[in-house]
Amino acid sequence: MAFKTILLPIRESSTADSLMATAISMAVRNDGHLDLLYVQNESEHMIPFSSMGLSDSMRKTIIKSANESAHKESEGLKQRFANLCEKYSVPIQSREEGNGKVSANFLERTGQRDELIGLYGRLADLIIVPQPIKTTPPPSSFEAALRESGRPVLMAQRNSVLDIPGKRLAIGWNSSKEAAQAVSSMLNNLKRADKVFVMSSEDRMEQPVNAQDACIYLQRHGVPAEPALFNSKNMKTGEALLAKANEMECDRLIVGGYSRPKLRNIIMGSVTGHLLAHAKIPVIFIH
Repeated sequence: MAFKTILLPIRESSTADSLMATAISMAVRNDGHLDLLYVQNESEHMIPFSSMGLSDSMRKTIIKSANESAHKESEGLKQRFANLCEKYSVPIQSREEGNGKVSANFLERTGQRDELIGLYGRLADLIIVPQPIKTTPPPSSFEAALRESGRPVLMAQRNSVLDIPGKRLAIGWNSSKEAAQAVSSMLNNLKRADKVFVMSSEDRMEQPVNAQDACIYLQRHGVPAEPALFNSKNMKTGEALLAKANEMECDRLIVGGYSRPKLRNIIMGSVTGHLLAHAKIPVIFIH
């Protein structure tokens, strides 16, 4: 998949500038369009409980103050975004004005943030999110991007600009539907890599549709793929997967996100959760 449309949900944080630079750089490399999505909560959701005992005057004051703070935050982000676009020589235009060339736009919307991330993400080739600080449970914005959009989600490390394409790619393979979707969604990117490793635990090699089978599929598409097996008997699968990716000097990891049912993830933990917390390289999740 070519990343011709990229979505970056943004809010004020210490990571905002590096995330914007990463997203703009990716749009430049793909001759694509970037939408920055800034969402301000609806006023009625700022004070969710009517039984708080606040007077109408007090409620209006709180809402006004929150609106003014959000507007100030939005304007500050918009200016920094414009400065970065100028640095990268990217015109600020709407998606339809870009005419297939690189462009970027700042979308300011009002509503429920997670809902809008899921909706706008459905017409994006890639959604970019920062690596979360807390992952138990995973941030609702990450859940919305991955579960509600059906699109690839790139988790970028905080406070670092990802401005070069990956050349040594790792695929986490467990024969699941999500892993298969990850492979097919990223075929164009995999073809451009110098090396692709299909990573799987050794005990799965006796099963049908194993890592070797995945490599044969990829090789038919011109992808330089080879299996890379790891032993996960004495560690969590996510831990073993990251260790193998580090051993093979991979600079990107591609996985199917949440291949287990949600309840089972809660009880047993998940590979996705481990990657969110501990990955040192960018991870592309596809659900």
